[in-house]
Amino acid sequence: MAVKGASRDSVLNALGLRGTQSFEEIPESHLTGVLLPAGWYMVVANRGEYPAFMEDKTLARVSAGTDVVTCFVEEHVMCSHASQWRDGRELWSVMHAADTGDIEHLEIKGEPPPCFASIQERLRAKQREGGGKKAQVDYIFDIPVETAQHFTDYRHDRDILRAGEKPFEVLETTDATPKRSWLRRLLGV
Repeated sequence: MAVKGASRDSVLNALGLRGTQSFEEIPESHLTGVLLPAGWYMVVANRGEYPAFMEDKTLARVSAGTDVVTCFVEEHVMCSHASQWRDGRELWSVMHAADTGDIEHLEIKGEPPPCFASIQERLRAKQREGGGKKAQVDYIFDIPVETAQHFTDYRHDRDILRAGEKPFEVLETTDATPKRSWLRRLLGV
């Protein structure tokens, strides 16, 4: 999750997180935060269950008066998702899930940003050139990832230019961190 128009402290307070003043070169800890050169403050949840702060009610609250861009990546099943929230509502979302049995799967909600059309066109062409539905490479996976990258200039599998040697601060939860309901945890949703 990346937030533009809010300070590090206000993002952490809104999510019930706190910084530890311990830093890493890459986001290996469960939760990390970084101020991106493009002015977005980003929180990375690494491994484990989907964090409660990525649920719609929290995204709606955090996006009040700001822009929030999310990106979810699960490479072992080739699933990716991106969305943008502003002033408490989701503007668009794009999801790819190759585990549906369709390597060209792409679910679009709302009106994606103008950059989306060229990203989608370029990567669908690469998919066709690579063999389409029978390709051994999944280029459609990158459509949500590159759409989120367009805003934040961050991509999970690349270094952050001009960010220093150890830009990711390890974060920890507090009593104020949103929790998933026991039913959601039980059902795994």
